[in-house]
Amino acid sequence: MTRLLSAPWFLAVLALLIMVGTQFAAFKLYWDELFPTKQDILVIKREDPSPLHWSFSSDEIIRMKDELKKRLASVEKRENELAEFEARLEADRIEVESIKESVEVMRDSLMDDIVRLEEGESRNLKNLAKTYSGLEPAAAVNIFNELDDDTVVKILFFMKPDTVGSILQEMATQPGDGDRGLVKRAAKLSDMLRLSKDETKKV
Repeated sequence: MTRLLSAPWFLAVLALLIMVGTQFAAFKLYWDELFPTKQDILVIKREDPSPLHWSFSSDEIIRMKDELKKRLASVEKRENELAEFEARLEADRIEVESIKESVEVMRDSLMDDIVRLEEGESRNLKNLAKTYSGLEPAAAVNIFNELDDDTVVKILFFMKPDTVGSILQEMATQPGDGDRGLVKRAAKLSDMLRLSKDETKKV
């Protein structure tokens, strides 16, 4: 027995058995930690991440949006004001055109009236000139003394030159108020008559 225990191979086998037994005991001791059962496994459930909502909004962008809205509102207001102004201008233009047409109608009517009056006055002056031409120069002068210079010149305008000369001569020789009687008036009427004839020639 002693020889057996002292044999090298026995000692080697014994050492191997001790080592295997020690390792088995160690594996047994830490078996649960090395190989845990499904019940002992800690399950961490990963929740689905919520979708990210990207937003580029910021205080500066909000301020720019507000400013843009104000500018657009201002432009729209300005456009409305311009539209109203154009409408007023159009209404004023139409009114001016209407007034212009009315004025033209009134002008034409007035010109027609003036022409008729002038024609009527010319007929009357011609009749008066014909009547006064049949009077004696002294009688005609007495009548002219009661008329203003413009009327007398208009009547003389339609008289024959020799008749006008006789009347002016009579005026120059009749006594009257002031120096040299009616000489000054005869000279004035003669000059006015000359100017009237000159104006008629220009027309």
